Amino acid sequence: TKSSSSEEEEEEKKSDLGVFGMGVMGQNLALNVVSKNFSVSCYNRKDEFSDRLFEALEIAKNELSIIIGDDDDDDTKKEQKLRLKAHTDLEEFVKSLKKPRRILLSIPAGKPVEMTLEALKPLVESDDVIIDGGNEHFSETRRRERMCAVDWANASSEGANSKRIHFVGMGISGGAEGARYGPALMPGGSEFAYNSLKPMLEAISAKAGENNDEPCVTRCGPDGCGHYVKMVHNGIEYADMQFISESVVLLRDVLGLDNEEQSEVLKNWNDGELESFLIDITAKCLKKKDDVESGGNTTNDDDDEYLANKVLDKAGSKGTGKWTVQLAADAGIAIPCCSAALEARYISAAIDDRAKCSEMYEKDEIVRTSTSSSSTKLIDAETLGKALYCAKIIAYAQGLSLIKSAGDDYGWSKDLNIANICKVWRGGCIIRAKLLETIIQAFTKDPSLSNLLLDSNIASIVQSRVGDLRKVIVEAAQRGIPAPALMNALSYYDNMRTKRGGAYVIQAQRDAFGAHTFERIDKEGTFHADWW
Repeated sequence: TKSSSSEEEEEEKKSDLGVFGMGVMGQNLALNVVSKNFSVSCYNRKDEFSDRLFEALEIAKNELSIIIGDDDDDDTKKEQKLRLKAHTDLEEFVKSLKKPRRILLSIPAGKPVEMTLEALKPLVESDDVIIDGGNEHFSETRRRERMCAVDWANASSEGANSKRIHFVGMGISGGAEGARYGPALMPGGSEFAYNSLKPMLEAISAKAGENNDEPCVTRCGPDGCGHYVKMVHNGIEYADMQFISESVVLLRDVLGLDNEEQSEVLKNWNDGELESFLIDITAKCLKKKDDVESGGNTTNDDDDEYLANKVLDKAGSKGTGKWTVQLAADAGIAIPCCSAALEARYISAAIDDRAKCSEMYEKDEIVRTSTSSSSTKLIDAETLGKALYCAKIIAYAQGLSLIKSAGDDYGWSKDLNIANICKVWRGGCIIRAKLLETIIQAFTKDPSLSNLLLDSNIASIVQSRVGDLRKVIVEAAQRGIPAPALMNALSYYDNMRTKRGGAYVIQAQRDAFGAHTFERIDKEGTFHADWW
């Protein structure tokens, strides 16, 4: 009929996606989606961020001018082509979206998400999809997914199945630039929700692969799986960053290299098997000259011109690394590289105590100087590079084992595909690295692999470089140079390859003082003994 045709036309004029929250990430994601020929409605309440709604509109107009010509000054025509709309009224924002609606929340985790869901509850309808793009704890995502799919439906006066809202927790990696030009995306949630989002997510995601045409997005699994995978991604990121920082200190304090020389070593590493985003940006950071007048507190008079040398030696964190360590402990999975990286950040915050200890213990007999004769050095830049590569593999083994364990614990195993997750990490995200291709091969060959170190190709790579890791650890220990993440990588490797270690002593102790019982290697069952 004519009326139904008119309704269809009106529906077609509506937006493909709603972006709720116009912080930097929200604005950049909206612009990314628009640039891929999807229409977007943007919402922000009337506050200090409201201007970003209209900033996004102006940016999009300017970029469209390049496409349709600078001589076209008709703003109405541009807005029609862009179909990017700004809203400060929530009801109008929701009404502006095509059904089933797709709403991306780009707001701080926690209470703001809860408040937003309550505000959206009376406005959304069955099969609408709400995406949380923040770094939320996966357990909250699981709870909200059930709340939207089950609790809201049961509370609906229209019937139990009339208002099933699909809640998607989606990890987004790549920062503001990634959000704008192509992030790595890790959504969880229902298959219906993913299929509804898939064309758009594949279009806006980073691209990787041999021809640089494989979208860096996959459905990780049900409910909170996407946020869990993103959390572990961040845990691996912690370890990777710590490995690199420890390597830079060794280049500085053992090999005596200045900032330019350190940068050149990392650049050479990045041209080989260690190619990665983090190595690349670290090389650039090390050689950045300071363009701000010095306040007088520098680390080395010869290196005053470099900005990195004036950065306070104190690392911050936002919580995902801590969550990773906590959940690994709850699951009984060892991730010592991530733990060491997290604890190193905590130790770095003890600035005053570290300064006092450096004075109190400065007369330690340990030799720690960059002017040591070359004959006393066990390592060079090549050795350190091989050690770093080995440690990176071990950190991935730990993180991916945690994800596989979570798959079993939370019922995600049927959907969880480690190879596909690693494919997502190849582009757009902070831990993108050439190494991931080798890891993908391992899990493609054997999807049931319980630990990356059990792959034969990975084993040969590790065995060819673990000797270099040992040399680096010995050098660091003899000179009193802290390298906790590298040390823990080696310790994990040695523990994993030791068939019978010292745990039997601990279990005997536990039984002796607390009657905790023990198992035997020669008989089945549980035993207790009188030990004296």
